[in-house]
Amino acid sequence: MTGRAESGLESKRRIPWRTPTRVGGLTSLRSVARCMVESGLDAVLVEDPVGPSGIVTAKDVIAAVAAGADPDVVWAGEIMRPTPRIVSCEQHPTEVAEEMAECELEIVAVFGDDASMGVASALDVLGAVIRATREADQAGA
Repeated sequence: MTGRAESGLESKRRIPWRTPTRVGGLTSLRSVARCMVESGLDAVLVEDPVGPSGIVTAKDVIAAVAAGADPDVVWAGEIMRPTPRIVSCEQHPTEVAEEMAECELEIVAVFGDDASMGVASALDVLGAVIRATREADQAGA
């Protein structure tokens, strides 16, 4: 996973994130799916001239194709969702996980302390929660 690596105690509490592929709104679903496979991340950010305008996940592509969308004719902009909830890479993973569960989110946008942006899946956040729990257990032992 591509993300920000730091040493020390605080790095174990940071939200890990990956940099998604960015596509235009007129990118076909077939090309979106190809980008997801090539990047290993099940989401792409859809951009307009001023920046990210939405996100398309693998689940969105599957649902569109299952509903009859032609992957060579339907575009990313037609099925995108708004940009996901934004969290800070500095937030405690448990806080982010609770918010994701409450809002039924499978992915969140993560802003780094250097103003860079990536995404984290529920599994990325779960891994961070496990690391933070282990760290707390070791500190208490």
